[in-house]
Amino acid sequence: MIGKRYLRNDPELKDVLQDSFVHIFKNLEKFDVQKSSFKTWATQITINNCLKYNARNHRTGTVELIVNLHDKSIEPNAIKTLNNDELVAWLKKMPFQYFEVFNMYVIDGYSHDEIAKMLGISSALSRKRLSRAKEWLKKREGINNQFSARFLKN
Repeated sequence: MIGKRYLRNDPELKDVLQDSFVHIFKNLEKFDVQKSSFKTWATQITINNCLKYNARNHRTGTVELIVNLHDKSIEPNAIKTLNNDELVAWLKKMPFQYFEVFNMYVIDGYSHDEIAKMLGISSALSRKRLSRAKEWLKKREGINNQFSARFLKN
């Protein structure tokens, strides 16, 4: 599920997950049970590999917030019935750099300082991208009440 949130499509996911497994197995002796659980360690490796892949293949500089007002809206009650995959697919419609920070901050719980370090950006830019992601979400018709309660508390 982590890779699906960070990457755009399945062929990318398979490549990055394979690279992550290879990295995990090659560095198994570096795992320290005193520092974290195996799941946490492996998850961090996977996230880092996803971010590296994105940096190599998807970054094109600053992205302007352009809202397509003709997108199909989601009915408020539909948000309650979306499963995780459907919700992530819907969220990925936002500009990728905004989604990336939104995903790391809101869903995975990283701080802006941690996000900045992982993405090679400033903390201020991380906060700005999160703000723009929330703005993008608020402009979507029909989701404000249900979705805001779930994700836009901050």
